[in-house]
Formats: sequence, C-alpha cells, structure tokens
Amino acid sequence: MDSVHKNSRSIGTGNLRATADSWDGPHFRIFSGGINDYRETPPPHAMFMDAMESQGIWEYVLSGTVQYRTGSDQYRVEAGEALVTRRPDPGWMLRPVTDVPVQTLWIAVCDEAAFRMFDYLHLKYGHIQRFPDDSRVIRLARRMVRLMAEQPHRSAHFWSMKTFEWLNSWWEYAASQHKPGGHTRLSALQPSRLISYSPKTVKNFAAEMGYSRAYLTRKLTQQWLRSPGRVLREVRLQEAAKLLRTTQLSVNEVATKVGYLTSAGFCRAFQAHYKQSPRVYRLEQR
Repeated sequence: MDSVHKNSRSIGTGNLRATADSWDGPHFRIFSGGINDYRETPPPHAMFMDAMESQGIWEYVLSGTVQYRTGSDQYRVEAGEALVTRRPDPGWMLRPVTDVPVQTLWIAVCDEAAFRMFDYLHLKYGHIQRFPDDSRVIRLARRMVRLMAEQPHRSAHFWSMKTFEWLNSWWEYAASQHKPGGHTRLSALQPSRLISYSPKTVKNFAAEMGYSRAYLTRKLTQQWLRSPGRVLREVRLQEAAKLLRTTQLSVNEVATKVGYLTSAGFCRAFQAHYKQSPRVYRLEQR
C-alpha cells in the first residue's frame, strides 16, 4: 500500500503482523491500515503495483474526491464513500486537480477467513459503498488504525477479534442500508496473488498482468528494490514453509503445490533459502 500514498502522510501503515504468538491457523487477519493525507496531487497510480500478497482493500474517503478507473470505466469516489477492491487490481487511482484536500482511511485484510466475508460484501454490494462518518463501521475502522499504530504486537487472537468485529459491523450496515450491487458496473475480480506461486516464470506473470516482461521487471524492481524473479522465489518458498508447518502434505506434494516441477529442485531452493531441508524444517517446527 505504501506506493499508493507516495505523496501523503500515513498513520499506522506498513505490514501488520501478529508477533506475540506463532499461530498459523485460520483467523480473521488484518494486513495493514492507515490514514492518508494527500498534500499534493499525486500522479495516476497503477494499483497492480500495490501488494505482493493478495489483499482485500477498503478505502474510505474522509474528505475530497478520488477517481477510480478500470478499462474504459471511470468512477468518482466522494467523501463518505468507500472504494472496495481486491489486490491485484487492474485499475488506476486518480486524484482530480483541486484545492480541496484529500484524506482517506483504509484497511487491508488477507487470508481465507477474512477474504470469505470481505468478498461477500464486495461482490454483493459493489465497488463503491456509502457510510456515514459517525457510523459504527467508520468508528471501528478508526479505532483499528489507532491500535495498529499504538499496539502492533498484539496477538493473532486479538487482531482476529477486532477484524471480525469491524467486518461484521460493515455487514450489518450494508445489509440494512445498501441495495445489492447498486454502486458498481464492474465485473467481479477473481481472488489471486499479485506475485503468486502459480506462475512458473516472470514472463508468465507479466502475461497474466497484461504487461511486457521488460516493463514489469523495471517497474517492480523500482518498487521492491529486488528483481521480480527473486520475489517470486521468496513468496513460493514462504508458502511452502507454511504448508510444511500446517499440513500433512508430503514434500513432493508441497513442491507441486507451490509451482516447482521437481521435488529435487524444490529441495535445493528450500535448503538455500532456509539453510535446512524441508523435512528437517518440518520436524523442528512441530
């Protein structure tokens, strides 16, 4: 998310990770959040650049106006409205040239438990949803951002409880006030990862995103300060480590699931990254 707000002041931004425990099980996981105060007109921003992990993004306009463009469609998001999207997002965030300051409040969630609820609210009620500034949804979102800034190391259980409480308040309000799909003409975006472990190469990934390999490599290297190929390998190995910790899949099955063609190639890459074999890693994490 940081790249979206290059010309802004952010509070509580960054990747929120529960560090008080090592819980890997299902929970309502919040990824990050913040308040962005745009001090100058930012250039048009390609939203596919925003995240390496799949995220559900809820961005509420506190003041001013932003515009969201995808394909030939363009949408105006005004104060009191939230833009709801899934990353990766093929759209562009635009800020019209105006003297009115723009301030937004945003929450990003991730992982399957939160995604199921987020996607339901997104697909049923649309990309653009209206909320009163004094509604419980906004009050809880503000509180969560403040807690992220002040107490980022609370347990996974704590953040799961807070994330569910916020999502449930959104659901309750939307069900009572919004007409299903009343604010969107856009087709639903399918859940996926920006840098997923399914593409076998950067070339495949570039093709999935609709960009040339050279362009994508240049832009993502500027963004992440390392090559997309390296990031792709890291994300695949991180997913493999999670599967080794939390499932009974064999090493061969894990290798296949994260996109390696052979178990031997996977084991070499895992050994180089984690300094131990997948089997030893699994035994030590149990």
